[in-house]
Amino acid sequence: MAWQTPVTNWTAQNYFNYFDWNRIENNIVALQAMLLKQGFDFNLTTITWRTDGSFLDFYDSLNNIEGNILSLYSAYGIAPSGWVIPVTSWTYDMPFSYVDTNRMEGNLLALYNLIGGSIAELVFCGQSLAICGLGWYN
Repeated sequence: MAWQTPVTNWTAQNYFNYFDWNRIENNIVALQAMLLKQGFDFNLTTITWRTDGSFLDFYDSLNNIEGNILSLYSAYGIAPSGWVIPVTSWTYDMPFSYVDTNRMEGNLLALYNLIGGSIAELVFCGQSLAICGLGWYN
């Protein structure tokens, strides 16, 4: 899946819908593909086919999404600038707000910038992906 620009300026007036869920999950898949191509090995479970809003997401989907974001971070092993620890203990009675969407999409964007920058520097660095690009990004 192709990377889609995340929305990182959510406010209380914005509405989060199935297009947003799909963008977040597609970006998770895109980051996973980048890491798999570099030799990292891990599995994620994503839902990228929400098309009409009939599939409603609840706390289990939030736990899955934020767990996947945490897995991406754990696979790479380096926290990017601006990293905020994901919430992976959602329950049915926890409120969901724009702060949560900013955290999810901000973390994905930070990982994308770090991993993409490291891949770009790999040609010049000649070391593992975990080393390349760290001096200039963080």
